[in-house]
Amino acid sequence: MRSATVATLCGLFFNIGLAQVNPRPSLQPTPLEAFAGRPTAQVTWSKEFGRIESAEACVVITALVVEDAVRPPRRMRGIRMELASQNVTDQVYLDEAKLELVKKALEQIGRGIESFRNERGDAPLRYLGACELRQPRPTVHTLSAAYYIAPDSSGLSLSAFKGQEFRFPNQRPSELAEAIGRAMDELKHH
Repeated sequence: MRSATVATLCGLFFNIGLAQVNPRPSLQPTPLEAFAGRPTAQVTWSKEFGRIESAEACVVITALVVEDAVRPPRRMRGIRMELASQNVTDQVYLDEAKLELVKKALEQIGRGIESFRNERGDAPLRYLGACELRQPRPTVHTLSAAYYIAPDSSGLSLSAFKGQEFRFPNQRPSELAEAIGRAMDELKHH
């Protein structure tokens, strides 16, 4: 009995030690995510502007207006992207000020796909992203997008810096950019 207890305690201390050596970084919310998470905030308007689905994942793009009658700022607009795969889900909130940057980055990735395909490379898995969306040491829970080329497929790859990837084979970044553009146009009226 004593050896089982000692082994259990040793295992516990080993796991605690590993957690301290390799702690998972805590990501800060985007301004819209923090605002929408307030207990006094509520969504006063929302509309779905796009959905991209594959056998591996799904993303739903929804424009929304969030209001807080108690604390300033009183109102924020932007989009929520609901990401889902077979065993994980996530939500990314982007405020209106960030949308143009993300849209342009997605369009930039889209323009580079053909030359990226023609590049010679030995790596079995390659990604083409945009510097505007890159976080070398992730600190913010926001969108990261790229075009990937793997041995068995290629297409849009999305993540939110949590170690999960949502792949959309045969889908291009322009589809997401177009949905964000439609949402941006509608948000101007709300």
